[in-house]
Amino acid sequence: FGIFSFGKKENTMATATMKDARITARVMAQHRHLDTQIENLERKNFHNRELIIDLKKQKLKIKDRLASISLREDRQSKKELE
Repeated sequence: FGIFSFGKKENTMATATMKDARITARVMAQHRHLDTQIENLERKNFHNRELIIDLKKQKLKIKDRLASISLREDRQSKKELE
């Protein structure tokens, strides 16, 4: 057993925070990947605008998801401070 002893509530919050961090990192990687794909297609004057538009829509959905995760993390932080 370690020096630190966490209660069930603190352990659950720490686990949730680590899970959110992994999700955030994965979603950010997806966002960067889409951004790179879009830039490459536009740089090559790719003529399939529908594909580029679809990728941009996916990128916006991911951005919204990141914002939701950020808001949830802010709420959790405020609860922890109470």
